[in-house]
Amino acid sequence: MTVSRFGVKLEEETLIRKVRRIPTQGEVYVGVGDLVDTETVIAGGTVRNPEAEEVKVFAKLGVEPKQTERYMLKKEGDPVAKDEVIAISRSFFDRFTKTCRSPMDGFIEVFLKNVGRVIVRGNPIPVEVRAHIPGRITEVIPREGALVETKGALVNGIFGVGGEARGELVFAVDQPREPLTTEVMRESHKGKTLVGGSVVTLDALRMAAEMGVSGIVTGGVDQKDLTDFLGHEIGLGLTGEERAGPVLIITEGFGVYPMRNETFHLLRSHEGERASINGTTQIRQRILRPEIVIPLKG
Repeated sequence: MTVSRFGVKLEEETLIRKVRRIPTQGEVYVGVGDLVDTETVIAGGTVRNPEAEEVKVFAKLGVEPKQTERYMLKKEGDPVAKDEVIAISRSFFDRFTKTCRSPMDGFIEVFLKNVGRVIVRGNPIPVEVRAHIPGRITEVIPREGALVETKGALVNGIFGVGGEARGELVFAVDQPREPLTTEVMRESHKGKTLVGGSVVTLDALRMAAEMGVSGIVTGGVDQKDLTDFLGHEIGLGLTGEERAGPVLIITEGFGVYPMRNETFHLLRSHEGERASINGTTQIRQRILRPEIVIPLKG
């Protein structure tokens, strides 16, 4: 069965293809034909650290800017540690010493000789991408990633926040019209993806974050509650970078909306199975809906 409404899909069984790639060039760890699980690392590399600081070396040493080079202990490209001396000046037979220290761990990115300054940049940030879904590698993207294919159930939501998560599907309610509240939450829900009915309350969102719930799928959420939970307004651009708590996917809309029976029963048929979810939503440039993927067993 395939149901589509407003670009939202509901499929009991379909071929799912996921491109998994890092945002830079690096090393790919899998090959065509390899079987992978959700946590298999597909590729890894490093990206430029956005943290950088300009240091007025000449001022620290009390010398003319163009004289700074003779006092430098480090050159462009050299690694440095926080508070490590990168330049030193001595006078009066070494009785008076002035030093310039690195403000952070990283490396000397640029030495501006004419003005006596250096730019220290933080160390490159390691990045990696995991398979997210179990399946088979059908294509390798050189130095970037790979394509993973699997068969399974696919459910799109209307809106979501948070990036990717994996966890066992557990129902916190029995009917699509029931709200997901703190009263129906249990300690055993830690690391799980909870399915609710009509709405998830603000208190339930906060408890889920404290408990370490992996994800929440429900019909709706009050927009003010979501804003209070995240601490900021959600726009209509791109979501997915929020880190306030569990991934949240709503299947119907903002407010109190019972989950459609088709969606509720499809998810219920997979209760106890591991699901891969992604709350990322993009509406403006191209439609990207949040999704729940439940791979077929075997």
